[in-house]
Amino acid sequence: MNREMSSRERVKTVLAHKVPDRVPTDLWGSASRICDELYFDLLRYFDLPHMGDLIRPGTVTQFEDYALAERLDTDFRHINIGKPEHFKSYTDENGYVIDEWGVGRDVTALYPTVAYFPLAEAEEEDIDRYPWPDPFDNGRIRGLEQKAKDWYLHTDKAITATAANSGMFFEVAQFLRGPEEFFIDMCTNEGFAARLIDRIADILIDINLFYLKPIAPYLEWVEFTSDLGTQNAPFVSGDMFRQYFKEPFSRVFGAVKNAYPNLKVFFHSCGSIYSFIPDLIEAGVDVLNPIQPLAAEMDPARIKREFGRELVFHGAIDIQKAMCGSADDVEREVKLRIRQMAGDGGYILSPNNHLQNDVPAENVVKLYGSAREFGAY
Repeated sequence: MNREMSSRERVKTVLAHKVPDRVPTDLWGSASRICDELYFDLLRYFDLPHMGDLIRPGTVTQFEDYALAERLDTDFRHINIGKPEHFKSYTDENGYVIDEWGVGRDVTALYPTVAYFPLAEAEEEDIDRYPWPDPFDNGRIRGLEQKAKDWYLHTDKAITATAANSGMFFEVAQFLRGPEEFFIDMCTNEGFAARLIDRIADILIDINLFYLKPIAPYLEWVEFTSDLGTQNAPFVSGDMFRQYFKEPFSRVFGAVKNAYPNLKVFFHSCGSIYSFIPDLIEAGVDVLNPIQPLAAEMDPARIKREFGRELVFHGAIDIQKAMCGSADDVEREVKLRIRQMAGDGGYILSPNNHLQNDVPAENVVKLYGSAREFGAY
């Protein structure tokens, strides 16, 4: 049996594809937050008197709470990019909240919905004239270095940087252009689609390099999110992925690794993306999340067997059925995913997306308790 490791040692061991003392666990990353109603249930469950930090106002996962993480005995702390100082979201005449990309959202429903697409009528020459976000706004990084340093010196937790933007060029292009129009562009207006993707990639490179500069020495990885799959299939064909997206992913990930060689690239994509995994590895992904086990072709055992030498896996705990079932369902799920994915190291256990309001608080406690009970090597 291995000696008891610190959280940081445990995570570093897994990232080196070696066997730790037990499987690390995560909460509060880019794709493992807790929806508000469930979060409040957990506060009541543990009789925690104060809410955590309000880091994502206006979303359905507004809070981040490391007092709760301590109760659940997780291994991570996560740095979140700040808001720009020189741009403030505003509400337009239609009631849409306009963000720094110029995209408008209807926030009246449970989940904010993109409703205004500022490049819907644009021509290719309009892309360079568009008022893009300022990547170098100091509000993005204010206070981050001190927070990362304090956590590094005064906790034993592994520290990561959550995604600098919600989605990458696949999502942002749809938000700017409109989903239907952007997919049509990729078939009939290839120059426009490629130019838009490349311009967004340029902005994301600048934002990430600026964001990471003060905090990179303290981090294990930086997170990126881009949902390339549906429940039953990828959004685009392999040929279309390689035509439009593989090279921009390589550019973004390569820029980060060239600037900060100590950092791993963590990549989140929901859904059925099995066919893209070799391309993502070639593009520079080191840690793949979430391995959505009920999506088509996303069998965790197969993915571990085929790609476990190249990738560390993060997630895999089903939230569609297991987490909203019984406590026994949760325990079975944890045992199964550990058996499938933890062999020879290389696995970090977490829910495969944000824990939703249909999950009982007791099941969240069962999840992390079972990981500790059954995750020892």
